[in-house]
Amino acid sequence: MKQATWPLVILALLVAWPVAADDRSDPDPIALQADKCLSSDNGASTAGMAECYYREYVAYDTHMNEVYQKVLRSMDPKSRELIREAQRRWLAYREAERAAHLGPWRENAGMDQGPLIEALHVDAIRSRIRELQYFACQCEVPPP
Repeated sequence: MKQATWPLVILALLVAWPVAADDRSDPDPIALQADKCLSSDNGASTAGMAECYYREYVAYDTHMNEVYQKVLRSMDPKSRELIREAQRRWLAYREAERAAHLGPWRENAGMDQGPLIEALHVDAIRSRIRELQYFACQCEVPPP
């Protein structure tokens, strides 16, 4: 195996581990679909892996918006405004981070960076979903 491929293998294991370690009886359908994509012929290439992670990110973004709306509906006016402001700031941070990830530095970083960066975006949005879920149920945050 080429040396440049090892980071991708390690990344795939790290991203899949939280899903595999989750012992809930209701598996995450988004993560399952991403695993299916990564296991396909398309997911075997660097560009294919990046595309699989991007699709996973988009699906989690939709889910995050659903969770966010549910949270807002369940909050008192003051909490709703605080959470709304926090979400706006998180979204601004997310967009700034994505812009930085697409900066000129990538020209010399190699092809392997695409899947790595997309997987980081997935991790970030999954983390934000867990934070929002905490507001909704005011309970222990589920593990990643």
